[in-house]
Amino acid sequence: MKLLNKTNLSTEGKLVFKNFSFFSLLRAFNILSQYLLVSYLVRTLGAQTYGVFVWGFSIIQYLIIIINFGFNTYAAKYIAENKDDQVELNRIFSAITAIKLLLFIITVFFFIVIIYAVGVFDSNRSLILILLGFVLGEVLFPIWFFQGKEKLDIPTKIVFSFKFLLIALTFLLITGPEDLLRYALLLSVSQLLIGVTGFYVAKKKLNINLVKTTSNYILNKIKEGFMFFVGTLFSRTFNLAVIFLAGIWFTMEDVASFDISFKIIAAFQLPFETLSMVLFPTISRTKDVKMNERIIFMASAFSLLLWGFTFWQSDLLLTIMGGKELLIYSSLLKNLSILIPIVVVTYFLGTNTLVAFGYQREFNLSIIIPSVLYILTLVCLWILDLISIEALIYSRIMVDLLVMAIRLIIAYKHKLIFSSR
Repeated sequence: MKLLNKTNLSTEGKLVFKNFSFFSLLRAFNILSQYLLVSYLVRTLGAQTYGVFVWGFSIIQYLIIIINFGFNTYAAKYIAENKDDQVELNRIFSAITAIKLLLFIITVFFFIVIIYAVGVFDSNRSLILILLGFVLGEVLFPIWFFQGKEKLDIPTKIVFSFKFLLIALTFLLITGPEDLLRYALLLSVSQLLIGVTGFYVAKKKLNINLVKTTSNYILNKIKEGFMFFVGTLFSRTFNLAVIFLAGIWFTMEDVASFDISFKIIAAFQLPFETLSMVLFPTISRTKDVKMNERIIFMASAFSLLLWGFTFWQSDLLLTIMGGKELLIYSSLLKNLSILIPIVVVTYFLGTNTLVAFGYQREFNLSIIIPSVLYILTLVCLWILDLISIEALIYSRIMVDLLVMAIRLIIAYKHKLIFSSR
C-alpha cells in the first residue's frame, strides 16, 4: 500500500482502491477455496455424495438468510453513515448482534423440530445438524461492520487463515464417500472460528463495546431491515430453490451439476460483485451519479465478454471443476451462462444505485415481485406435471431478466442512469 500513497489518486480514490484490493482478495480466495474443495470433493466423494452435501447445505443457506435478516446487505450503510460516532456504532453493533443471536435461537429450535417431523430429511438429518455450526459462525462474523468501516483488510486476513486450514485438513482427512460427515464438521468448525475471531477483532481492535439498547431501538432496526430481509430471502431463493427442488425431483448428480454450474458463473461475477460491495459505502456518502453510471456501463461490457467465454469453453470449465464425467451437463452451463451479464447489471442497479440513493422500497419490490412470480411458476409446473431440468433453467433465467428490467425502469425514472438526458 506504500505504492498507493505515491499515486495521484484522491483520498477517496485511495480508500476505494485499498478496500477494493482487499475485498477482491477476500472474495477471490473464497471462490478459489470453494473451487479447490469442490474439485477435490466431487472426485473424492463422488457426484452422488457431493450432491447430498450440496442439497443439505442449500437448506442451511435458508437458515442463514433468515438469521442475517438482510443486515449483511444493509447494515454497512448504518456503519458508513456513523463511522465517526463511536457511541452510535456501539448501539448499532449491539442491536444487530442481539437480533441475529435471538433469531438464531428461535430459528434453530423450530428447524430441529421440522427435520425430525418431516420424512424428507430422515436420511440426511445428521449432516444438516452438523452444518448448524456453520450458521452460528455466519451469525457472529460481522462482515457488514468491517465493510461499513472500510476496514476490509481485517476480514480478508481472518478468512484467509481459516479457509487455508480448512483446505489443508480436507485434503488430509477426506479420502472417500464415507467421510461426508467429517467434511461437514470441518466446514462448520472453520466457519465458527472465522465468526468468533471476527467478533473478537471488532471488539478489541476497533474498540466496539456491547451496550444495552432499548427495545424501541431494536424494533426500529428490525423494521428498517425487514424489507431487506424479504428481498434477500426471495433473491437467494432463485439458486437455492433450483438446487433443493432438483434434489427432490431429480438425482443428486443433477444437484451437483447445478451447484458446479452456478459456482463457475459466480467466479466470473466475482470481480463485479466485489466492486459493487466496495463502492457501496462511498456512493452512499457521495451520491455520485456519474461515477456509478460509468461503472455500470463498463461492468456491462466486460460481463458480456465473460458470458461469451463461458459459453465457448463450457466443456473445459466443467472438466476442471469435476472431471470429464460432468461433460454431459455442458448444455446446462451454456444455458445458465447468460446469467453472468444479467446478474452483473442487476448488482449495480440494486445496492449501488437504488439503495445507495435512498430507494430501498423500490429495491426490495424489484426482488419480491419477480420472486413471487417465480414461485407461482414453479407451483404451476409442478401441478401440471411439467417439471423438467429445462423448465428449472428457463424459469431461473426469466426471473433474473425481470429483476433487471424492473430496476432499469426505476433507475431511469429517478434519473440514476442516463442522467445526462
